Amino acid sequence: MVRNSLYSLAKPHLTSRKLHGESLLYLSAELIIMLAVILVAAKVGGEIAERFLKIPALLGELCAGIIIGPHALGGIRFFDLAGPMFREVGPFLSTAASHGGDIAEPAIPFALYFVGQLGAVLLLFEAGLETNRKQFIKYIRPATAVAIGGVALPFALGFLVTLWFGYGSLDSISEAIPPLFVGAILTATSVGITARVLTDISRLDSIEGVTVMAAAVLDDVLGIVLVAIVVGIAGDEGISGASVILLIVKAVGFWLGLTIVGSILANRISAMTMWFKSDGSSLVLAVTMAFIAASVAEVYFGLAMIIGAFSIGLALSATLLKEYTLFAIRNGGSVLIPVFFCIIGMQVDLTALWQSDNIVQLILFGSAITLVAIISKLLGAGAPAALVGFGKMGSWRVGLGMLPRGEVALIVAEIGRASGIIDRDIFTVAIVMTVVTTIIAPIFLTKAFANAPANPEASEVHGHAAHGH
Repeated sequence: MVRNSLYSLAKPHLTSRKLHGESLLYLSAELIIMLAVILVAAKVGGEIAERFLKIPALLGELCAGIIIGPHALGGIRFFDLAGPMFREVGPFLSTAASHGGDIAEPAIPFALYFVGQLGAVLLLFEAGLETNRKQFIKYIRPATAVAIGGVALPFALGFLVTLWFGYGSLDSISEAIPPLFVGAILTATSVGITARVLTDISRLDSIEGVTVMAAAVLDDVLGIVLVAIVVGIAGDEGISGASVILLIVKAVGFWLGLTIVGSILANRISAMTMWFKSDGSSLVLAVTMAFIAASVAEVYFGLAMIIGAFSIGLALSATLLKEYTLFAIRNGGSVLIPVFFCIIGMQVDLTALWQSDNIVQLILFGSAITLVAIISKLLGAGAPAALVGFGKMGSWRVGLGMLPRGEVALIVAEIGRASGIIDRDIFTVAIVMTVVTTIIAPIFLTKAFANAPANPEASEVHGHAAHGH
């Protein structure tokens, strides 16, 4: 257990020598201990889930994070002998914020959050590498229909349900902002969770799997644009039609540009990378490209890092570089990816339910939003899938694949909370909805694919769906 001296180390009265010398080493050691606890908890949770409960390991990792997080066991102080294992705000993040940085504070030390994001980038880079690029392009048209339905219906129903429960009104633009933002939260789809489930059950290259991955990426692009629009409307500066168009062009343009240009140059990139003969060079350079694509997506285009990582992985999926590096990337991911899911769980604070001024209304509102979140994705994504030619089971699989909100909804909800657009009650409801959809989706998705043929072309889908008609 971390000692109380962790807090004293961050106090401003420390000498410069101690702050930049022994104290940083000590903080590093404590963060390593925290990381070790996360790894053990994630692996134990995953083992219990997979071996005994017969559900995907990521659910065990997620639940392990909730249990050991700063809002549960990780936040307990043991008398005066030891402080909590995980503080609500990490020392590195506090230092940055104290110097004028405008950084949203996660519920865990920033360094651990960063390690989790490395896991997310590796997860989606691996998913991109394992996705059949030709299949992905082949099903992009039906995936677009699925993505539009998976955004439009959740957004509309989330907006209406929030209005109905009195958490906003149509009397003014400012009163309509909270319902609009709830709708934006409901549009989210966790590419990471869906990719992990499909990879674990070896269905990432199935027709439904490829369609879901393409639709989930498009879904997040559209969802992020919606969030930016709502935040812009809520701000004093407002937002214009020209700025909305610019947002869409930047988001969609970057994703398409990276995928298309990367695919055209993929073989040259692979050859240049494999020119290096020193041990591990190809792996390091491949992962570096994933890091660069992820960073550029987030910093310059306002997209989630995971979209950039998936796109560059998809571009390189048909190259020799993939064959040389995929095994090593999987091994690295086996360490970092469980950390990512565990850290998602650590940011969940279910105790906020009991701190509400009107707990009955909040529970009813949370139940309604969660139910709407499930139905709207199943119908919003499943119905278009059926219209473009997927059979009943295929449409069901596509709807389930779009269901989990995961890290994307958590990020969007945090943006709303940090900017003052939504209050604590709505934020709590968003967290509950995220947890429920993230837990149930992998269970049903695994069962839905239980009897699916291994050959992607033998899946239950009519021929015209493959051509986007």
